[in-house]
Amino acid sequence: MSTNELKRLAEKYFEGTASEQEKQQLHQWYDTTNDGWVEVVNTASPEDEEQVKQRIYKNLQKRIQLEKEMQPAQVRPISLRRILLPVASIAAILLAGIFIFRSADQQVIPIEKHVVKAPSNKVIQILLADGSKVWLNAGSIFKYPKTFNGKVREVELIEGRAFFDIKHMTNHPFLVKTHNLNVTVLGTSFDVRSYQREGKTKVSVVTGKVGITLLNEPKKPAIMLLAKEEIVLNTTTKHVAKAQTKEAVVNLWCKDVLVFEQEDLSNVFKAIEKKYNTKITVTDKDLLKERISITLGNQRLDTIMEILSFTKHFNYKMANDSTVVVK
Repeated sequence: MSTNELKRLAEKYFEGTASEQEKQQLHQWYDTTNDGWVEVVNTASPEDEEQVKQRIYKNLQKRIQLEKEMQPAQVRPISLRRILLPVASIAAILLAGIFIFRSADQQVIPIEKHVVKAPSNKVIQILLADGSKVWLNAGSIFKYPKTFNGKVREVELIEGRAFFDIKHMTNHPFLVKTHNLNVTVLGTSFDVRSYQREGKTKVSVVTGKVGITLLNEPKKPAIMLLAKEEIVLNTTTKHVAKAQTKEAVVNLWCKDVLVFEQEDLSNVFKAIEKKYNTKITVTDKDLLKERISITLGNQRLDTIMEILSFTKHFNYKMANDSTVVVK
């Protein structure tokens, strides 16, 4: 399908004037464009394929409208294919493709890089081209290639938390880049937590062995971690602490379990609000500063509030289905 035809069909679709045959052509274009790679949402109620397409089309509509607003009079329209960012995720994932335009034959050559942003209230699972699996915590941002062509399988955790289950390939090490350290493995499972707002980066190993190199000390030998070991890098002082890890809780968050280690109640309440789509109002602001270590499963909201109130000695009231008042 030519780019002009694709743009015409997309505009008719959004205007509500597309025939069933034209809608089918647009669906076929979507299936052809996004064939060959899969992202899976690790949630109890994933979106179906039709919902994914509808979301992609809405994103396409915004881009077409933006293109119209930015386009000066009597200027040849830019090809729709050049401004599209292929999207194929089953959550509200932001996926950016990077393109090079080859004018000689009017073809678009994709550079196989994707940037994925997990929704603010869901954990998602990504299947990489080598068979490795990555779980992204809610709100995390991750960059990876569609295929691994070089000697090193390189990905980047731009922000957030991810659990990696990496397929072993002796001659092709797997490299995870963060904003202050790199993690190199051959094949293992490990957790990386790298929120810039927290001022620290943590790497915890579940199986196998990993090597850690610090970006501010590139000439130093790698710090080696074995199973049940972890390091925490303070991004301000650059101090690195190595310790034993609690293997049982490293990747519980991948299973939709809330795990908190000496976390402020303020952040605990925020996580609960997102998971249960509720609003927690706290009258005693000093309570928000108290810290707690706790693992919360898939209990009912009132059960979780009962556990927290007993642990931290506060009272609460379930005002309605969407509001909890803490005193």
